Amino acid sequence: MSAAGTLVLKNNADVNVNYYPVKVRTGEYASYVDLTQGVLALQPSAALAFSETDTTRKVSGTVVWPTLNAATGIIEKSYGKFEYTILKTQSATDRLDLRKRLAAFIIDAVATAAVDNGETPW
Repeated sequence: MSAAGTLVLKNNADVNVNYYPVKVRTGEYASYVDLTQGVLALQPSAALAFSETDTTRKVSGTVVWPTLNAATGIIEKSYGKFEYTILKTQSATDRLDLRKRLAAFIIDAVATAAVDNGETPW
């Protein structure tokens, strides 16, 4: 298995931001941190978890976005998460279809309006 490399995620300006590995349990878990924030407690992070049985593969990820509440001085954190539960009886095409559709859903106008502005389609 290869070593954990840098994770590259886009910021709000669509610019690549490097997240560096800080904790890796090979085949199970990896956590990453964005080192561009000078305050340790305000560094954004991301994590990927993986588990597998004879019948199922589970993959989940989380991005954590900490901010300093200027009014209270307290660090607050928002989270974005995804999770796949994939049956191993499904084909590679089925797995690809699921992954592509979830990725498209996350960036679709319906989901982005709910996240960005609290606007829902109902």
